[in-house]
Amino acid sequence: MSVAKQALGWLVALLCSSIVGATAASAASIPITWLNTAPVPINSTIPNSSVYNVPGIGNVTVTYSMPADFATVRGQDALEITGSVTAGGNSYPWSNFEYFSTIFTDGDLGPQSGTVTYTFPALLPAGSVFVGAGGLGATTSFGGGASTTTVNQNGTFLGDFDSGEGFGASQFTPGAGTFTLMNSTTGPGGIDPWWNTQLAVVRIDDPVASITVVQSELRGDGIGVNVGFAVDRATPGKTTTWGSIKALYR
Repeated sequence: MSVAKQALGWLVALLCSSIVGATAASAASIPITWLNTAPVPINSTIPNSSVYNVPGIGNVTVTYSMPADFATVRGQDALEITGSVTAGGNSYPWSNFEYFSTIFTDGDLGPQSGTVTYTFPALLPAGSVFVGAGGLGATTSFGGGASTTTVNQNGTFLGDFDSGEGFGASQFTPGAGTFTLMNSTTGPGGIDPWWNTQLAVVRIDDPVASITVVQSELRGDGIGVNVGFAVDRATPGKTTTWGSIKALYR
């Protein structure tokens, strides 16, 4: 074999190795730390304007405005506490999922809307904050309708976590500066999978100092939401730019 052919073969092998290495390096595990509202007991009301510390983030304030017909509690599904979703070759695992539950059991048929706002201690970089939402009902009964979760930020749907409970898949509808989640399946009455969705995980693609979630709910439905953080990508305060730089080189 000539020296030129040997060199060419070596170059091709090097390029292939570099491509494989780059592909492997681009995949990452990005743990999500969900907001923990302890010491509020599960199935108890989260106080309005309460503050909770997230290690690596700082104090997060939870405020909400709900119709009189809504009950609000700290909720948790044992099958969703630990899980993960995968998108773009990256995995997003967690071990502490809980949710702010709104339950609409009395009053008109609806839908009725309320808001939950999470205020952070500083501007957090794009891609470091997540929204998790589930339990969204949709029905053809009583004239039809669907519960929805809406956030007025740009977001990327990372996927549903299927807990194996037979719930419907989430329908993610993006827009300019907004996104909405609802049940992708509609049927009669309040039987699964029509009356719940799996846990949808959405990455927020804007720098944010707060997130407001609009929960529009049918009577008889109970839906949940929480915010999470990629703590090593979210450096609050004056070092926010460095947090963004770290995210580029994961």
